[in-house]
Amino acid sequence: MKEENRNADPEGTPEEGAILAGKFKSVEALVRAYGELEAEFTRRSQRLKALEEQLSSKEEEASHAPCGQEELLRAVTQNEGVRARVVSDYLQSLKGVPLMGAGGSNVPAPAKRPGTIREAGSLALGFLKNQGK
Repeated sequence: MKEENRNADPEGTPEEGAILAGKFKSVEALVRAYGELEAEFTRRSQRLKALEEQLSSKEEEASHAPCGQEELLRAVTQNEGVRARVVSDYLQSLKGVPLMGAGGSNVPAPAKRPGTIREAGSLALGFLKNQGK
């Protein structure tokens, strides 16, 4: 019972130290800490809002990008010189890929020639097996 009286003032309310539970030395320290916490919350809220605005603007830009690509495609297809250059550049990038000739005939694959008798026998045997199917 005496311990309870030690933590209480004459009016029966707990002492200031008991209210603060040892975390803060005074009410002023508690108020200062609360102000710092509130300021940090405000900074974080402002940062979050700025990031949300950036994300929104990037999403808006991305939504307009396909429209811009369509306009670019339309402009290229309408200009014969630009279109010819794009096709020419594309065909040059396909080096090593056999293309059909102007007459529509295919480019034949190089003939596989055996280097030894064993390879010749193997090719002949494969040819004969495929003839039966």
